[in-house]
Amino acid sequence: MDTIKFEKEEVIEVVNSEAETDTQSFSEESESYYQDFRQTGLQICTDDYPGQFNFDFFLDVTEMSKRHWMYSAALNKIYIDMNRVLPIQFQWRFDDIGLLGIKNLQIRALPIFANPEFQQLSIKRCPIHILQDKLCDRKKIEHILWCEQNDAIYEQNSISQRHSVVAIVRNFVPCSDFKTYNVLYKFMCKSSCSMSLNRRPVHVIFTLETLHGQVLGRKKIGVKVCSCPRRDMLKEEAIERKRITPVNTFNKRTSLIDDNEIPGKKLKANNENTENKIYELPSLPILGKQLYLSTLELLHGHFLGSAVREDHLIDSHPLISMLADLISQVKSENNHVQTKYVIQIDNTKII
Repeated sequence: MDTIKFEKEEVIEVVNSEAETDTQSFSEESESYYQDFRQTGLQICTDDYPGQFNFDFFLDVTEMSKRHWMYSAALNKIYIDMNRVLPIQFQWRFDDIGLLGIKNLQIRALPIFANPEFQQLSIKRCPIHILQDKLCDRKKIEHILWCEQNDAIYEQNSISQRHSVVAIVRNFVPCSDFKTYNVLYKFMCKSSCSMSLNRRPVHVIFTLETLHGQVLGRKKIGVKVCSCPRRDMLKEEAIERKRITPVNTFNKRTSLIDDNEIPGKKLKANNENTENKIYELPSLPILGKQLYLSTLELLHGHFLGSAVREDHLIDSHPLISMLADLISQVKSENNHVQTKYVIQIDNTKII
């Protein structure tokens, strides 16, 4: 067995051609330890780790469809409808791995809850969607994430109960220094399913591994499975923009403006000046005693209410007393001849 050391004391064990085997057996004790501390164990790492081989993935935005799936670069999050194909292109530096003699690798996809308080919980499909696919392969029926690769392996950690799907990369010869490998995925439950994701944020962690589970690189992305990917993406992006925008931005900006240039203050100053200005209404001819009386009563009620609201003495309000006198005068008339009356308000006078 050859051992090659890289920078930062990273060690990768490589099996030579004489001793190479992809089906190495473990004892029960070593298997238990392996299951507990591997990428799907109880304690897992969620931080991005490109590793020595610059592991990464990208999405072809030209393939996006607002009805099927969308990607938000601002949130690093995928919005996708249930049972829709999501193509992901993985890449890593091939030359360094080739020097180790490693021919076969695997890409693991592990869904986890984004919030730390829920990360210990395993994610599986809701009972309703399981019943809808009761005729499918029993190995993957509980997995929320499916891989379209025929030889994909569906695993469940016996200790943590985490579900993950593994895509095997076998003897793939790249056409450039960076190896690109396409994998198609589907999400088989919605984020709104009450007995599954239950509207909790979800991450999917992709890891580049050897066939024995040694992690060579790690990358994560947020996922929301919904019926309207574009609508939900725009909504959450707007919420995020509002969250990161400083609350005092407007105050800082307006504090540099002179008080006289602030629209609100200018309006207030104008109101104070106009309160002391005298306006004259034009003559208002009114035909008929009844209409004239109704008009007087309307004006009297208005000024009376204004005086009460402003805590003014009613007797000190000249318009109120003048209107009251006119109303009494009109009511005392006994003639029924239609006369043209004129109301003219000049400062505080009514003629």
